Amino acid sequence: MINNLISVIVNCHNGEKYLHKCLSSIKNQTYKNFEVIFFDNCSTDKSKEILQNFEDERFKYFKNENFSNLSKARNKAIKKA
Repeated sequence: MINNLISVIVNCHNGEKYLHKCLSSIKNQTYKNFEVIFFDNCSTDKSKEILQNFEDERFKYFKNENFSNLSKARNKAIKKA
């Protein structure tokens, strides 16, 4: 059986309140062949620090140059997958 790589897109703008729970849930899935495309949409909170605390090479951080609406940010994140 071939395990295909799954890309999980996490768009974030100041989401620190729920971010740890979100990322923990992803990390604890039974399917392990995944990457997390964490797309920071110009957060000013501790979102980046929370992500970095996971110390998991599957979690990849990208920061948007300028704040975008969700659909534009999501499309940019998809291109990183």
